[in-house]
Amino acid sequence: MPSRKTSNARTVAGYENCALAYAAEVPPPTGWAAESLQCLVDKLPAGARVLEIGSGPGWDADFLEERGLSVHRTDVTAAFVDFQIQRGKAAQLLDALTDEIAGRYDGIAMLCVLQHFERADLDAVLRKFAAALNDDGLLLASYPLGEDEYWQKTDSGDYRVVRWSSGAMDDRLRAAGFAVEWDLEQEFDSGPWRAVLARRRA
Repeated sequence: MPSRKTSNARTVAGYENCALAYAAEVPPPTGWAAESLQCLVDKLPAGARVLEIGSGPGWDADFLEERGLSVHRTDVTAAFVDFQIQRGKAAQLLDALTDEIAGRYDGIAMLCVLQHFERADLDAVLRKFAAALNDDGLLLASYPLGEDEYWQKTDSGDYRVVRWSSGAMDDRLRAAGFAVEWDLEQEFDSGPWRAVLARRRA
């Protein structure tokens, strides 16, 4: 199994290489992604503070803000942070594996990010997220369904992909102090994905 430091750095390097192309090719959320984000919006009061992990170009954060939430945009990829700043948005570098999360939030959003964490790192990451949430705070995450792990090789670099079954992910969430409230599966050309909304238990 790749080391946490090496695996993360290799994945981040791929995103650094493709950030502008990614922003141009990936549209604002629709369909499954929009429905997942809207579920978070519906369960939080207007003005609620949301930490976004892996904000990328910021399209998901735009969606949330347009519906009344206050989003702290973060990404481990400097090129994505720079892109958002050039758009006039406030964004911050944050490595969810190694950095502390300052403050407390009503929600955490992280679509299409969870699959990049090594299997052995997930419990610590989820506990960190639970600690960053207010009582009854919500975590929205998505990930590819399966039980394997591999490197996705592209022209811009290599991306670590770790897939989880629904049951295994729910076990990890419960162990970190979350209770699953909602989920939604979607089949894509690359395979099935699942979005899950979990509440931090007080």
